[in-house]
Amino acid sequence: MSYSTIIEWLLEEDNPSVRYRTLTELLDENENSSAAIEAREGIKDSEAVKKIFSKFDDEGYWTYYDKRRDRIFGKGTEYFDYLTTHFNLAFLSELGMTREDERIEPAVSRFLNLQKEDGDFLGHYSCLYAYNLRSFIRMGFGEDKRVKRTINLLLDSGKFDGGYLCDIHEGKYKTRETKSCIRGSLKVMLAFAELPEYQRTETCKSLVDYFLIRHGIFENSDLKKPVLGELTSTIFPFLWKSSLTEVLYGLSRIGYGNAEELAEAWMILDSKKDGNGKYILNWSPPKSYFKPGKRGEPNKWITLYALLALKYKENAKPVS
Repeated sequence: MSYSTIIEWLLEEDNPSVRYRTLTELLDENENSSAAIEAREGIKDSEAVKKIFSKFDDEGYWTYYDKRRDRIFGKGTEYFDYLTTHFNLAFLSELGMTREDERIEPAVSRFLNLQKEDGDFLGHYSCLYAYNLRSFIRMGFGEDKRVKRTINLLLDSGKFDGGYLCDIHEGKYKTRETKSCIRGSLKVMLAFAELPEYQRTETCKSLVDYFLIRHGIFENSDLKKPVLGELTSTIFPFLWKSSLTEVLYGLSRIGYGNAEELAEAWMILDSKKDGNGKYILNWSPPKSYFKPGKRGEPNKWITLYALLALKYKENAKPVS
């Protein structure tokens, strides 16, 4: 199947979010073109968006009752089972929803008002605050002073090895520092991908090196062994887990997709294509209001992100 045929598949009207993002991000069409406006208008009434908002509380959050713990999650900043506020805001941002929709502003503002003084939300989990940061920027809150606080936290929180680690894992060893968590570090990289004005900082450069030393997804002491098995998988929507697509998309968007260290990771991504050149979804969460498609089948979201990664790989020059 030719590239143009795959693009036609992504532009089908059944998924206005993928259609809009293909037009504006992959094909660089003006967001005010008639085709882009039509696709954007269809997002708010799409089945994916309607499903998420069908579970929305008018107070500005999504909750989940966990029977085993006999506890409701979601009113605060805690997250659980991909059903709570943290995740649903991220899913809406992926779908292309922004503050232009009247339902987004109160939900995001409420969550931001739960922020701590230093810009954190919970235990300095970078897989939470950086994940949130990416969502809020994509939804149009990049200039909000509360978002700026989280950006400052991100810039100030890199560890000795260039990555990131949350509070609960600090101090595990008496004789040496605890190394960073690749999951949390990846969420920070995806946040940097949305922040071109900070990509020349030493913090971002150190984070890039953290991944390049690992050839993207491998143990730095064994460059044939993935740090985590999930890093060789395609996963969507993006969660606290890590995935191959995210690593290559993030590094490419920052400008390092052509780094020779990533050659094997690109080969693994290429192996995710079916016979028609469409990329397969390996895993999606069993409990989620956002259903991106069936596991093991060609998937528009994975294909979109793979093609975006390849686009940035070919076109972007590394920052200096």
